[in-house]
Amino acid sequence: MAKETKRSGCKLKGLLALLVVGVVLSAGPARAGNDKVAFLAQKLRESSFKVRIKAAVMLGRIADQRSVEPLVGALSDDNYVVRGAAARALGNLGYPLAVGAMDRLLKLADDEEPFVRREAVRTLEKLAGPQSLDILLAALSDSSSRVRLAAVHVLALMKLPGARRAVVAAMGDEDEEVKAEAFVAIKGLGRSELKTLMAEALRRNDRYQVQVAAARLVGELRLTGLLGELADLLVRDDVVPAVKREAREALAAMKEVIDVARLKTQVDSGDRALRDRAIKLLGIQGGTEAVESLLALLKNDDPFVRRRAVIALGDAGDPRAIPALEFLQSKENDTRLIEQIKRTLRRLRLK
Repeated sequence: MAKETKRSGCKLKGLLALLVVGVVLSAGPARAGNDKVAFLAQKLRESSFKVRIKAAVMLGRIADQRSVEPLVGALSDDNYVVRGAAARALGNLGYPLAVGAMDRLLKLADDEEPFVRREAVRTLEKLAGPQSLDILLAALSDSSSRVRLAAVHVLALMKLPGARRAVVAAMGDEDEEVKAEAFVAIKGLGRSELKTLMAEALRRNDRYQVQVAAARLVGELRLTGLLGELADLLVRDDVVPAVKREAREALAAMKEVIDVARLKTQVDSGDRALRDRAIKLLGIQGGTEAVESLLALLKNDDPFVRRRAVIALGDAGDPRAIPALEFLQSKENDTRLIEQIKRTLRRLRLK
């Protein structure tokens, strides 16, 4: 009986507190403005979670900068419904009033409760703007993949150049879900903007993962205007093998637009980088005209050129090159080149 009386007393206290909240908020001018914010901030520290929820909701309806601080404090409430209500209330205060809550809201994107995470992300969307850009950019380095995912999601909604570039950088994130979010966002851009961003990404030798992702996306979307940038990656000494591999595959996906006639004029260039680039592209294109041009290079006086041509013939995958390679092998004195010829012949004989 005593326990029942105690429970009834607690319930009565909660109901009375809720009633007081309602009465105060419906009161006239004497209770307006400062009194409301202070009163509700106090109610956020009540023992009844129902009172705290109601107070958070009401604070979100008062467009006062002083409503932000108590709501930010409520984001750490022990009750997950209160945390979610506080997050939603901050969203109702909107941009730029509640921008100061961005850091805490981002942390809430890693909350243990799905409901709280959803409310936090929805509010982050409402607070996206120039004043919150730096906070979102910093979140891309957070140790939590959920926080990084939320940051990418919000940045993707922003049309600011800095936000776009940050989403591109996120394509190189170590977490697959974060990468997927970035890929989806980037794919939704117009081709002109996409081309500009991917060209910048392909030149980012400070983060090879971004280069890999950009090369893959260029091939997938067939951004033929970036053939030159992809080809440059093949001959740069500061590019890691993984990037070269993706660039080669992207070029192969668009090989029908590779200009063989132009490449044939470049294979005799005195510019070594231009010549090497042309030889590699001929191998990737792999058509009859390209293979014939490569076979002609097997007679070049420079063993380095001959070696490049041998490798390119392996990339072209045309078994008709086998007799010429076997002949070169029988006449060649360069040990390194002979080994390369053997490797290329093995590749072609498997075709």
